[in-house]
Amino acid sequence: MVVKCKQLTYTPVNALSFRISGGTKTIIPHKINNIIQSLEGPEGIIQSLGVKADIKGIKYQVNIIEEKWYKNILTYEISCAKRNKSSIFIMPMLSGNRNLFFWNQLFLNCFIATEDNKKCIVLLFRYSSDPLFMKFEKALTKFRTFIKKEDPHPGFIYFVFNIPDTHYRDYLKFIDGKYSKLSKLYKIDLLEFHNFDVDSLIGKVIFQSLERKKELEEKLGCELDEGSELLSIIDIENETFNPEIYF
Repeated sequence: MVVKCKQLTYTPVNALSFRISGGTKTIIPHKINNIIQSLEGPEGIIQSLGVKADIKGIKYQVNIIEEKWYKNILTYEISCAKRNKSSIFIMPMLSGNRNLFFWNQLFLNCFIATEDNKKCIVLLFRYSSDPLFMKFEKALTKFRTFIKKEDPHPGFIYFVFNIPDTHYRDYLKFIDGKYSKLSKLYKIDLLEFHNFDVDSLIGKVIFQSLERKKELEEKLGCELDEGSELLSIIDIENETFNPEIYF
């Protein structure tokens, strides 16, 4: 059972996460191997891994609990998942930009595989009856690469697409972790989609920034070979749609 303390404030952050702020000094985090398993308030456990939370009508599966400091104020961010690498590197293959895809409101994650289809692009959203989202939903079904849409769980919807022919080579390079080998045109499309610049983390990765290389060498305590990729290769499980994580 989840108990809400009166002095705590629960705020949705995006489709993946919500935040607990306010009287967080009254919270005791319980950890195993430095990973928070639950949060205990004066009246008992208020959040724990594996439960479901309803925050202002938005239902979240609690899979991650993290301490977050904002302006020296302790908060806790509760998430069902983190944005994966496909959301950064693969989603721009469908064109547009973050705002078009409701990035901060309804979008959950992008995937490169499902249980039935091991080579595709999947977009998972929270469902909305807002006319603007309904129009967006209809537009997605008109994409040349569109395969199908499904409602995998009440309140959610996902769309499955074929990989655009023009981006197939970049798709394979992403799977192999060869981020710096993406085509020059796609690198530009990727940065524009996310409104990143070349000095952003992703910009430094795809253009193999010397600064990023030195940062990694210091973090890892070793010297990287020239031409080494500056971001870890994907974990295919994180990039494959798994309904148990989100529902």
